[in-house]
Amino acid sequence: MRLLDHLGELRRRLAVVLALNLIAAVILFQYAAVIMEYLFALNPGMELVYISPQELLLVYIQIAFIAAIVLCSPITIYEIWAFVGKGLYRQEKVYVLTSLFFGLLCFAGGVVFSYAAVLPITLEFFVRIATEEVAPMISVQNYADFVNKMLLAFGIVFEMPVLVYLFSKLGYLKPESIRDKRSVLVVLIFVVAAIITPPDVVSQMMLAVPMLLLMQISYYICCFVDRRRKRREARQAKEAAAA
Repeated sequence: MRLLDHLGELRRRLAVVLALNLIAAVILFQYAAVIMEYLFALNPGMELVYISPQELLLVYIQIAFIAAIVLCSPITIYEIWAFVGKGLYRQEKVYVLTSLFFGLLCFAGGVVFSYAAVLPITLEFFVRIATEEVAPMISVQNYADFVNKMLLAFGIVFEMPVLVYLFSKLGYLKPESIRDKRSVLVVLIFVVAAIITPPDVVSQMMLAVPMLLLMQISYYICCFVDRRRKRREARQAKEAAAA
């Protein structure tokens, strides 16, 4: 297939993804207020306001698009896979499909963990530090941005073991790489936590600590994959010598 044919196929698939997401966003806009109720359920008592005429409308639009992206993600993943999968070997396809499946589960797990455990503690902490002189009066846009960023951050972070598994299976990552650079990775984790979370120590620590645990889990996964690969190579070498 020529390059122009590949580009044409990519354009068609992206057009399908974009059109479906837009249609879904328009439909889900009708239920944006219902979706927002789940975000408001986390509110520990903050007085939420909107400080510009269009702010609440923009929040509803944002929520509709986020919900549309989540709802259409299986179709988006399929379209990407249908384009990329043609250039992969059979074994690589197995690794990527396995990683995609568990990646979705881990992302959902990160979102649920953030919603059920992290956000209630974080928001409650912010309310407690309020004083009589300074009452918490948060704009609904800032509140929705904070919650959405935390949900997205934890969803992405929980992908770490899956990515390590994939790169280990493909031979791009060795246990020695993680072990020798452990101190650097710890510093990097706190830097990443500071970047992708709102600028407060509590949110950063609530993200950094799970990232450290996931890094250790990822290291064990890498060791497991590496041991299995070495055993397979030793067995193949023995069979080749016997032949």
